[in-house]
Amino acid sequence: MKRRFLVMAAVLMLLLTSCKENQQLKEMHSEADLSGLKVGMMTGTAHDLRLSKRTDITTMKFNLTADALMALSQGKVDVFVEDESSLSSEEMRRLGLRVAFYGDEAIPCGFPMRKNEPGLRDSLSYFIDSLIATGEMKEIWDRWLLCDNYSEAKIPDLGPVPTGKPLRVAPCIELPPMDYHAGDDWRGLEPELLLRFGRYAGRPVVFEFYPLVSAITALQTGKIDIFTGGIFITEERQKTMDFSSSYGSIRSAYYVKDENAQASASFFTKMKEMVYNNLIVENRWTYITDGLWETVKISVLAILLGSLVGAGICWMRMSRRKWLAKTAAAYIDIMRGIPMLVFLMIMFYVILVPTGMGGTAVAVISFALNFAAYVSEMFRTAINAVSKGQSEAGLALGLTKWQTFRHIVAPQAIRNVMPVYKGEAISLLKTTSIVGYIAIQDLTRASDIIRSRTFDAFFPLLIVTILYFILAWLLGKALDLIVKNKNK
Repeated sequence: MKRRFLVMAAVLMLLLTSCKENQQLKEMHSEADLSGLKVGMMTGTAHDLRLSKRTDITTMKFNLTADALMALSQGKVDVFVEDESSLSSEEMRRLGLRVAFYGDEAIPCGFPMRKNEPGLRDSLSYFIDSLIATGEMKEIWDRWLLCDNYSEAKIPDLGPVPTGKPLRVAPCIELPPMDYHAGDDWRGLEPELLLRFGRYAGRPVVFEFYPLVSAITALQTGKIDIFTGGIFITEERQKTMDFSSSYGSIRSAYYVKDENAQASASFFTKMKEMVYNNLIVENRWTYITDGLWETVKISVLAILLGSLVGAGICWMRMSRRKWLAKTAAAYIDIMRGIPMLVFLMIMFYVILVPTGMGGTAVAVISFALNFAAYVSEMFRTAINAVSKGQSEAGLALGLTKWQTFRHIVAPQAIRNVMPVYKGEAISLLKTTSIVGYIAIQDLTRASDIIRSRTFDAFFPLLIVTILYFILAWLLGKALDLIVKNKNK
């Protein structure tokens, strides 16, 4: 009896707590009402910098808006704060969200650039100020913010493309109406402003996506000139970067679940909408196919190159010359001790910068060098597992050292090493999902692009998960086939 009473009391407390939380959400009118709530925000934004200082709220940080909205819909966060332009009324209706309130202060936005380029800063600021003075800036804002269908919105014809020094721009978000991908083009308010500036300055504009953290590094190392993403101008950011004049101000919007949203559609209707929104609209399936090719290309080339380098490291490691063996051992220890993501970014932003290599070439080399460190030890262990008596027998029969290794030792070593080698190769394939940090559109990055456009956190990831599984299975089968043919 006592136990039943305790259970009923606990259920009653949960119901009262739930009602209290719902009432708290309904009565939210300002940031003061956030106390005690879980607030979601994008990592590194002005909202993050400002709200993270508060001790009376629980903050959760996300890298993609789609992930934050999924957390909001699942109740993992109570409120999601983002720019007021982030979600259109149609998107809020589809997602079952509403705006609880807007921030009191409108924060100015601008284009960040390096500190040592006052010429670019002054030229861009003068251009922006001119657009504001003539009223053209308001026309541009209205064109994008009042747009009902971003898929059909286009940047007006701005005339012939200049032939001067390229202006390298890195959009770091995929969020209409500020910046978003449509086919092979970047569209939105900020791309239009910079394309107009490019015509004014006589410089063609080249867009290349970087995540926000990578964009900051790329800016400091000179790989890009400007990055975009509705970046708020704050005193803290102005200490490390220059900013153009503000092209406009944006308020914070606090999104919550809409209690009056209509009931969700049937499973089949929702699946049909998912397929259409994520794959058919704007031919978004091409992001998947392009990303698939990039993933396959990087993985196969890195495995081949890494195997060759690994064989060389193995030879050095087994050499009787101590300096060669110690050099190989040091290389293996260093590569094993550096996280792959850190090594990839160091190669791209520091070591290989003077070569001018593209992201794909850098990724292949980086993964190959890392792969070589691991497979070299696998090769050495497999070779040592073959008894020395067999090598001595081959030499006694008149075979050279190379012939003995090729016909007697190598076939057995390959058979011994293949199970662990196959696992390492598949691991490399899956690890290539980090190449988006150096502006490569692989499978994972392709899903991020689609998720950022549709705010569907599930369907694009499901497609990519299935494709990675198929690729890993095919790679394993291909390696098994190679061993089988070798043993014939």
